[in-house]
Amino acid sequence: MSYRYNNRNRRRKKRSRVPVGYVYIAAAIILLSVLVVGIYAIKKYTPTREHARLEDYFELTHENEAAVVINSELVEPTPDIEHGYAIVQDGNVYLELGFVKEHMDDGYVYDPTEITLRYATDSEIYTANLGSSNYLVDKSNNTMNANIVVAQDDTVYILADYLKLLTDFNYLYYDEPDRVFIEECGYTRNEATAKGKSQIRVLNGPKSKILEDVTKGEKLTVVRDTGKWSFVVSENGVMGYMKNNKISETSEEKVGANLPERTYNHISVGQDISLLWHQVTAQAANAEVANVLASSGNIDVISPTWFHLNDNKGGIASIASTNYVSTCHAAGVQVWGLVSNLEDDSVDTTTVLNTTSARDALVNNLIAQAITYGLDGINVDIEQLAGAASDGYTQFIKELSIKCEKNDIVLSVDNYVPTASSVGYNRADQANYADYVVIMGYDEHYSGSEEAGSVASIGWVEQGVKDTLDEVPADQVILGMPFYCRVWEIAEDGKISSKAYGMDAIQSFLSTNGAASTWSDEYGQYYAEYEKGNSTFKIWVEDETSLEEKLKVMDKYNLAGAAFWKKGFDSTGAWNTIAKYL
Repeated sequence: MSYRYNNRNRRRKKRSRVPVGYVYIAAAIILLSVLVVGIYAIKKYTPTREHARLEDYFELTHENEAAVVINSELVEPTPDIEHGYAIVQDGNVYLELGFVKEHMDDGYVYDPTEITLRYATDSEIYTANLGSSNYLVDKSNNTMNANIVVAQDDTVYILADYLKLLTDFNYLYYDEPDRVFIEECGYTRNEATAKGKSQIRVLNGPKSKILEDVTKGEKLTVVRDTGKWSFVVSENGVMGYMKNNKISETSEEKVGANLPERTYNHISVGQDISLLWHQVTAQAANAEVANVLASSGNIDVISPTWFHLNDNKGGIASIASTNYVSTCHAAGVQVWGLVSNLEDDSVDTTTVLNTTSARDALVNNLIAQAITYGLDGINVDIEQLAGAASDGYTQFIKELSIKCEKNDIVLSVDNYVPTASSVGYNRADQANYADYVVIMGYDEHYSGSEEAGSVASIGWVEQGVKDTLDEVPADQVILGMPFYCRVWEIAEDGKISSKAYGMDAIQSFLSTNGAASTWSDEYGQYYAEYEKGNSTFKIWVEDETSLEEKLKVMDKYNLAGAAFWKKGFDSTGAWNTIAKYL
């Protein structure tokens, strides 16, 4: 009998089984983990709907303060401006004077002693006073619908609508919170629109709070692209970050001019001007003018030192002479009377220039003298100008220029070579208003200098010309040149002193002392040095040769001409050299 294998009879192994409850628990843990991760991911990557307060964003601290945005950039006020750069009174916007001068237009000059605001256009003078809605254009009365100048504590603010009469800009005012958006003429904005509903946020990320819910088609100014986000300004006066995929393509739009372009007119005396300064210290000295002309070569202009400031109210002392002018005119020579601030130590130049009534008096007195004596021009020689007088000085030049032009009087202004300490002379403004800007190309080293040196080395002179031409057109620049040099004495103890010598006198001095001179290409002058007693003497000689080097600079840069300080220091050789160029 055979044996058959039967599967059903075989012995089966037992399987271990997981209890059903354990399976459900594991599934629940997995599901919970997924849920937690999902919630975390949603919280992390889903944009927040939380809104920020605009009041917090613009950080206003005073009741009537307004935030200021200029050319799409928020301007944070400095700590010394307690009420901010803008305030709102009775719905009228006012901008802080210092902000206006720094960011918009430096032409506004405020006199705190007479609470007067001045501004000069190309042809008119605007005057407004603190706490008044009235203003003058020259002598014509005009009115605004609110006070033009107001003050909070010691801070001065100007009505924005008044500013728009004189400075080219647009502004929009938004309330809750108060903020002013300014765009200057010439500013180019990048315009766009919102592609759909979106948000402007405080920072460039989805978790940053919302400043504005943007609707489709809302106008935007795109200020800068930061990658996936851009900083924008909305048509509702809200600024912040918005996703780039919600912003349309940008197009440039330039802010146009609202005011007519200004025209600065200038009186021209022609090319190759030869101007001689004539130092006149007493009325009797005017009688010498015929001899001065006869011994001075072919000059176009003579500038006698006739006027100087003699009080703090704009008064001037005058030694002008009708006969002097008549003699010059008969010889075909113009007369530009010089006004100086150096003769009377009791006069505070800063007070005169910064006080409106004193400045007016000074201008009117000079114009009156010019008309009375038939002067062709006025030469302004205000030196040692304090930094605090810069605004007043510039306003003086503007106001004098406007009145000079109306009376056909040439205005020229004397300047140091440009340095950090002479920035306050504002040569660029002078170029707009004055007919000529004169470089005093001398006193590189002067009486009182701490070291001996040239009065006018050629490199120093040329650099002064180049720096001036950065601000003034060449056809308005006259280069002043010295007829004198200094003999420097360095004592054994190191003490330095000097004395000025004219061109003939220095040659006599060198001959008398047996001092030989050698030419220096570096200085463009002859140089002499010798010892006598316990002192060393050093001389950088000015003569017709060094003068010609300076005349070459005048030619090289196509300047309007040359001026020479002063009559009495000149020589026949100098005039022969000048005749080759002028």
